[in-house]
Amino acid sequence: MKITILGCGSSQGVPYIGCKCYVCASDDSKNKRRRVSILVETDATKILVDTSPDLRQQCLDNNITSLDAIIFTHDHSDHVAGIDEVRALRKNKKLIDAYIDDETFRSLSNRYSYIFNYSTPLYPPTLRRKKLDKSQIIGDVQVKAFDQMHGDIISQGLRFGNVAYSTDFNKIPDESMECLQNLDVWIVDCLRYSYAPTHSYFEKTLLLIEQIKPKLAVLTHMGHDIDYNEISKILPKNVVAGFDNMVI
Repeated sequence: MKITILGCGSSQGVPYIGCKCYVCASDDSKNKRRRVSILVETDATKILVDTSPDLRQQCLDNNITSLDAIIFTHDHSDHVAGIDEVRALRKNKKLIDAYIDDETFRSLSNRYSYIFNYSTPLYPPTLRRKKLDKSQIIGDVQVKAFDQMHGDIISQGLRFGNVAYSTDFNKIPDESMECLQNLDVWIVDCLRYSYAPTHSYFEKTLLLIEQIKPKLAVLTHMGHDIDYNEISKILPKNVVAGFDNMVI
């Protein structure tokens, strides 16, 4: 299995528009972060997690020309606003299966009804909704979903084999912790150094990593106060900062 981090930035991306802070002004490519998303691949299956507003450029950068499925973690705009770009990713113009929980689908089907429903021959649908269950097989990939608290909503954490993806959470319920045991890799939310009410932050993320003990943890959803080189100097040996186009 191959995981590509298509974007590891916060909801505004990095650099922020109009910001002249050290990180936003940095020339280091690892401080240039598109909105958060990953691609999960095997020889037979390609699964995109979330359709970020930067999906078009993410696909061009990584030569992504088709998909077998998309999983949506929740309905926030930095995770769904690139949904129109999936038109170009259909194999032979067939609908792409989109795995979505009930609450997220209610929102997306209202905001993007034309994506899921036939309107006219000129604008056919592009996605076919599949219910995101707690355990299912997509292509040849075993996928488990688990609830995470993200402020006043629930986002979905995902496990693919021995790799887990936990973006956009401020608390992981006890009943979801079982899905995070015996991991090779955990890609995990770390918005900033200071407290964040709806996201995990540096101290909380490191405490969770110490508790869960993955072989490798990769930080994602990082805002503009995190400099790649500086945070890399203080991270434990089994923790690294993610960067766009990173392949695991």
